[in-house]
Amino acid sequence: MLSNLLAPGCEVSSAGAIRLADEIAELAITAALEEVEPDDPNAEARRLYTAVLHHIDAHIDDPDLSPQQIASTFYVSTRTLHRIFSRFDTTVATAIRTRRLESCRQALLSPRNAHHSLTDIAARYGFANLAVFSRTFTSTYGTTPSRYRELRR
Repeated sequence: MLSNLLAPGCEVSSAGAIRLADEIAELAITAALEEVEPDDPNAEARRLYTAVLHHIDAHIDDPDLSPQQIASTFYVSTRTLHRIFSRFDTTVATAIRTRRLESCRQALLSPRNAHHSLTDIAARYGFANLAVFSRTFTSTYGTTPSRYRELRR
């Protein structure tokens, strides 16, 4: 099957390409995680933590991404997910918010996004409300998103 994907003339739709990239990333993560020391008592927690971070990155544009949704995806309870993240001195919500903000910050720096509104950029990375995005961005980076964009031009 994989050899058919690489055959000359084989075309994959945009949706198919995204799905394929997600699956390849998941395979790579799984392979990398197999190298974790089996005697490490924290190996399973570290494995889940890393997999969840990759999942967040892959679904950062989903405004419904939440600890409950992630726990369901990984077949663990929300309580277990929170407990694992607490071992790494963070929370699931903080990881989602931090990654969303960083994605938005990078987008604001990119010349390709110069003509995109703040609303579009915020929505692209899962912020459904511009006011919430603006407050969170300002609180984190010490300046408004529009001012940040202006200063970096």
